Amino acid sequence: MSLIGIDVGSTGTKLSAYNSEGKSLGSVYAAHTPHHPFPGAWELDPEEIWKNSMNGLRQLISTESLIRDPPQVIAISASTREGFPVDATGKALGPCIMTADTRETGLEQTISNHYRPDEWFAFCGHMPERMDPVCRLLWWEKNHPSVIAKAKYFVGWGEYLNLRLAGQAVVDRSHAGRFLIYDFKTHQWSPERISEFGIDQDLLPEIRPWGTIIGELRTDVLASLGLKNQVEVAVGANDAVCCVLGAGVSNVGTGCLISGSWENMLLPVNAQPPASTLMSTGVSIGPYPGKASWMIYCLSPTGNAALNWVRDLVNVKIDEMETSLQNSDGGPGHVLAVPHVSGATVPWVGGSHLRAAFLGMTLATTPPDIVKAVMESIVYDMSYLIVALKKGGAKIDMLRGIGGGIRSGWWTQLKADLTRTVIETVDQPELGTLGAAILAGKAVGIWNDIESSAAAFTKANKRYEPNLQRASLFEKRMEFYHSLISEWLKKDWDKMRA
Repeated sequence: MSLIGIDVGSTGTKLSAYNSEGKSLGSVYAAHTPHHPFPGAWELDPEEIWKNSMNGLRQLISTESLIRDPPQVIAISASTREGFPVDATGKALGPCIMTADTRETGLEQTISNHYRPDEWFAFCGHMPERMDPVCRLLWWEKNHPSVIAKAKYFVGWGEYLNLRLAGQAVVDRSHAGRFLIYDFKTHQWSPERISEFGIDQDLLPEIRPWGTIIGELRTDVLASLGLKNQVEVAVGANDAVCCVLGAGVSNVGTGCLISGSWENMLLPVNAQPPASTLMSTGVSIGPYPGKASWMIYCLSPTGNAALNWVRDLVNVKIDEMETSLQNSDGGPGHVLAVPHVSGATVPWVGGSHLRAAFLGMTLATTPPDIVKAVMESIVYDMSYLIVALKKGGAKIDMLRGIGGGIRSGWWTQLKADLTRTVIETVDQPELGTLGAAILAGKAVGIWNDIESSAAAFTKANKRYEPNLQRASLFEKRMEFYHSLISEWLKKDWDKMRA
């Protein structure tokens, strides 16, 4: 019997099937249709994601590989901190407001004052922020009370698909850990904070541990797919956790660099680090299903979403850009970018109001110069973050790089150089779906040690060693960039709003 992982990301849904040896039996991908009804808004239609998931399942199970090896279990990997109301059947009652959506609620500021920062980190590993699912839920209650009155649940992508597939709105600990009402001590919702913020607990999905079965596919889903064998749905995890797990990252000292729509870095740790370390860098922490039972999240919206935006803006193709980069000299270009089109998180604490800008352009500036500047500045942020984390006691000896951005050899080498850290790439193309499939396999008893399985399924295929001589060419530029952003953080960027 085969395993299926479904990975719902910011820009598309991927579905992959694997056998019990971790071999891919096929993959399907469907792009999402983004909606931007006003500046700063980013929404997706949940019904489109459901249709894409069902169509992808039909395509997968109709392949010769899965006809011979029918699916036994499905698990979901999904982007986190995104939520929307649904009715009892799972039908969406409104759009999903994406994590990078910059609409402000103001609620996070009020909520933050209820506890000291160190208390928040002890509770749930992060400070209240606009994209926290609790703030999104309260936004819906404030702005669309009639919709919330009709809602049965407020769900993210994982819980949404679990509900539509198996009839139960179940969330795992990694997704739940991104809610400010999660309790690290009990690994359940906090009754005290639920009451304090006036949340209807009935709207919240049920938290279940990894390695467990949610239920069987609903009969109408089975009939729609044309499946004759019963298929179970297992507890998955958020996409970051699934990618780290699929990449075979489990030992303390090895991090995972996820160069996707966001530029994220995740570090497995054995114990919850001091709040002072977390607060000074803008990172957060959450549960992890591996032996290192905690994960430091360094999440930045300034990744490929920003890079794709600027490439589209100046009409530069990916292949053309890589050729131009490889032919450029080793040092920084003449343009300096502030790449924060969706605001900044790590390492710029308080940078949610920052926006993009370009400095140093002349009549000789070309479109590739502008794209290169964004790529360089994204690496500057990453370098400052690693320095801050190491000062706080984090152990970072090596990174395993995954995601679409890693395909740029020039960019990955620059990341190794400026962070002074070895970066390995891996031989598995779809790590989010693989991580979900590994969790699915554990739930049905195919294997007990998920990390040994991941290590067997995923190997390093390329290694980027830091070039310290090249890094020295960027020192003055990075100093200037650091002083610029530090000064800009003091500005009242609300005055820029129309």
